[in-house]
Amino acid sequence: MFDRKKYKSFVRIQLKNRRTVPVLMTLITALVLLLLSLPSIKKSITMYSEILQASALSLNKNALLQIVRKYQESSPLDSFLSWLVFFVTAICTISQYCVYLKMSRDPEPVSIGDFFAGFAHWLRAIGAALWKQIWMFLWMLIFIIPGMIIIFASVRSLNRWLIVFIIPAVIPYIVKGIAYSQMNYIVAEFPHVPVTQALDISKKITRGYKTDLFVLYLSFLGWYLLCALTLGIASLWVIPYRTMTCVNAYHALMKQALESGVVTIEDIGDTNGEQYGKK
Repeated sequence: MFDRKKYKSFVRIQLKNRRTVPVLMTLITALVLLLLSLPSIKKSITMYSEILQASALSLNKNALLQIVRKYQESSPLDSFLSWLVFFVTAICTISQYCVYLKMSRDPEPVSIGDFFAGFAHWLRAIGAALWKQIWMFLWMLIFIIPGMIIIFASVRSLNRWLIVFIIPAVIPYIVKGIAYSQMNYIVAEFPHVPVTQALDISKKITRGYKTDLFVLYLSFLGWYLLCALTLGIASLWVIPYRTMTCVNAYHALMKQALESGVVTIEDIGDTNGEQYGKK
């Protein structure tokens, strides 16, 4: 049985007197990503500043569009930084999950060194992120293609096409996102499982629990609002709380899958199988 309240209550015990490392991991990751995003942020601020100035001077629509086009042109540096942010995010995510998985299993203190040790899996982390992104992109096409139909449709039928195509198209994308949501935990916990197989296992263990996971993710919306109101400061507390909760949910899903035979010890490469009550 999926019990999100229980998973959240466990977090208080798991993070008790051990919040320092999760906070540091969150802070380090945020600062690195912020640093890499500074050129893009600066570019956006400059663009909106020019748009506001142009609006104040009552320039025509074409002048405003020219400003937008000027800043939307992507330079080689922009592309490089975008990919770098993607790769760094992937590596830091897997490294953090390695620490959270360790904390969920062992009551002993962890160190920031455990986080940095996870960087050794950088290639695996990038491979997992790319593989997942490819599949999410393919599902996104289901959203893009109806959108193209709307563009070529008449204005009079726009609302009808919006309801018929766009709204139903979003649902498969969300469903698949949830189906793939456990992949990174599997990649972090079982180093010998190929990333392609990790995605398949994620689909297996989430089967029948997608609605439960969706509700679990929605339950953090209030916390995300708090993060926004505090300009991200609350994230230092919220992200560890949310991540550890999701790790607990992952353990429950994996245990259930192993007990029901949906996933076997051979699928996950054994090593930690006994921790889920399987020999």
